[in-house]
Amino acid sequence: MIDLFGNHFTGQIPVTIGRLKELNFLDLRQNDLSGEIPATLGNCHQLKTLDLADNRLSGGIPATFGYLAALEQFMLYNNSLEGNIPIELTNIANLTRVNLSNNRLNGSIAPLCSSHSFLSFDVTNNAFDHEIPPQLGNSLLLERLRLGNNQFTGKIPWTLGEIRELSLLDLSGNALTGSIPPQLSLCKQLTHIDLNNNLLSGQIPFWLGSLPLLGELKLSSNLLTGPLPRELFNCSDLLVLSLKGNSLNGTLPLEIGHLASINVLNFDQNQFSGPIPLAIGKLSKLYELRLSRNRFSGEIPVELGQLRNLQSILDLSYNNLTGNIPAFLGTLDKLEALDLSHNQFVGEVPRQINEMSSLGQLNLSYNSLEGELGKQYSHWPADAFVGNLHLCGSPLNHCNDFKSGDRQSRLSQSLVVVISAVSTTVAIVLMLLGAALFFKHKRASMRRAREVKCAYSSSSSQPQQRRSLFYYGAPKQQFRWEDIMEATNNLSEDFIIGSGGSGTIYKAEMISGETLAVKKIRKKDDLLMDKSFAREIKTLGRIRHRHLVKLLGYCSNRGAGPNLLIYEYMENGSVWDWLHEKPGLMGTSLQATEKSDVYSMGIVLIELVSGRMPTDGSFGEDVDMVRWAESRIEMQGSARDELIDPLLKPLLPNEESAAFQVLEIALRCTKTAPGERPSSRQVCDLLLHVFNDRMLHTDKMSPDPYA
Repeated sequence: MIDLFGNHFTGQIPVTIGRLKELNFLDLRQNDLSGEIPATLGNCHQLKTLDLADNRLSGGIPATFGYLAALEQFMLYNNSLEGNIPIELTNIANLTRVNLSNNRLNGSIAPLCSSHSFLSFDVTNNAFDHEIPPQLGNSLLLERLRLGNNQFTGKIPWTLGEIRELSLLDLSGNALTGSIPPQLSLCKQLTHIDLNNNLLSGQIPFWLGSLPLLGELKLSSNLLTGPLPRELFNCSDLLVLSLKGNSLNGTLPLEIGHLASINVLNFDQNQFSGPIPLAIGKLSKLYELRLSRNRFSGEIPVELGQLRNLQSILDLSYNNLTGNIPAFLGTLDKLEALDLSHNQFVGEVPRQINEMSSLGQLNLSYNSLEGELGKQYSHWPADAFVGNLHLCGSPLNHCNDFKSGDRQSRLSQSLVVVISAVSTTVAIVLMLLGAALFFKHKRASMRRAREVKCAYSSSSSQPQQRRSLFYYGAPKQQFRWEDIMEATNNLSEDFIIGSGGSGTIYKAEMISGETLAVKKIRKKDDLLMDKSFAREIKTLGRIRHRHLVKLLGYCSNRGAGPNLLIYEYMENGSVWDWLHEKPGLMGTSLQATEKSDVYSMGIVLIELVSGRMPTDGSFGEDVDMVRWAESRIEMQGSARDELIDPLLKPLLPNEESAAFQVLEIALRCTKTAPGERPSSRQVCDLLLHVFNDRMLHTDKMSPDPYA
């Protein structure tokens, strides 16, 4: 057995490893290994687990792997492997877990599908083509099948319906054709179906409503037609229903109100018609509602005002909706984006719209609105209101100018031509003047940016490194890098007030009296990590919300060393203190976006199940809690058992299943890309689903219904 996971070894895998013919376990995951996989590994005929994931390996999969007849776990994900799966791998018939995702492999996956014992199979984000091998249906215990973002063609094999334990099916991002096979109706354990971005045709099957555990159904960007089957709305546990970009038609049935748990409803870009049903107001947990680019008509029903948990967006644009914009929309006090553009709304813009404190995006353009916008609308861009011919006021034209337009229309045609010519000339002059001012302002901005840059050297033996502090808002005072280093004694441990998977948090009491929270993001020599940091900064700097602590600025380090995030400081006890019985007077609330809150929630869930702290030294050098949990969730035996707190043991089988379900939810919360994390409401619903399943099982096992 060789376990060198996460030790940051560099170079190539030694060819001499093939001499270890009795080797049965090899884990070299998350190192810095490069080059090709040595063909001599095929000599290790006793090998059961081969894990080379999270490296920089290139080349192809050796044909000698066909000699690894005992292989059960085959993990090569997150590398740069390419080429076909060697036909010799047909001889590997005992595989239980396969993960080749995030490589550049192509051709058919058929040589990899001889086993009848698969539990999980993942080849997402490659370039595999041909048809999906029907023999995958021979693995009756397969729980997760992920083939997304490849180039598979042909129909979805009906044999997948033989897999009665299948809970997750992801075939998205391929070129699959035909209809959804009815045999999938036999897979009663399905919780997630993702068939987005294919060429599937026919109607949405009515039998989807008979899947009792279905939580996510994604059928967007296909060629589906016809009305929605009423049976679909029997899925009362459905959290996400995404049907965007098809040719679905008809009206939305009243049964839509049965989706009591729904968080996301996306019907964009279809041909639905008729009124928006009143029953949609019953969807009290709705977080995101998208009905744009359809043919809905009539007025916005007053019942929409009951959707008090709407937060992400309400998009009704590009329809045939009429009437006034209702004032009750102003009661949706969590809503961040409202798009009612390209409809036939009339009347004035209600003042309640501007009083929505969370609203960050507004689009009422291209309707028939009229009247005068007050000064309170001046902070919105003009694009939010354009296309309403009888609407004036800030930020549009002054209403006096607007009224004088009628008089101007009576001018003679010749005078109009003269005025147009003069206006064109003035516009050109103004454009040139604006360009000159723009470049002057840009040079001044660049000069000011250069002025805030400062030199800092961590030791006299190292060359100076350039570090710059950039500010988003208006802190009471702008601080230099040296100011923060002085306030924290060069980020000394004495000033640490918290830590997590992505970095360490320090308290900085500045000379001016202002207190800051400084988060040091671990610097890695990884271009992808740098880009991820930049994306996070772009998002954090844009968010301004009354319930969120502001990101004041950041330091992007061009050399070696950490990147810094600068936050407002808030005196609170942290969740970490409560969990691990170490109450403090110091603590920060570094909530910046809901997605960062969800990440923190995921960390807490891992702590609760594992009993470990995020700073636990047993994870290994530079291995955080998330990586540690990810590395063991797909394993079996003692490595997987490490995920459960010994204080929770012994567990009944259903209790253990619930614990691992919670860990699965936690790992979704801690996805690297914020966009891939669920909302906090979705997390709560998922946890409640686990709890309800647990209670249901307990009731079934108890002879006393009142126990």
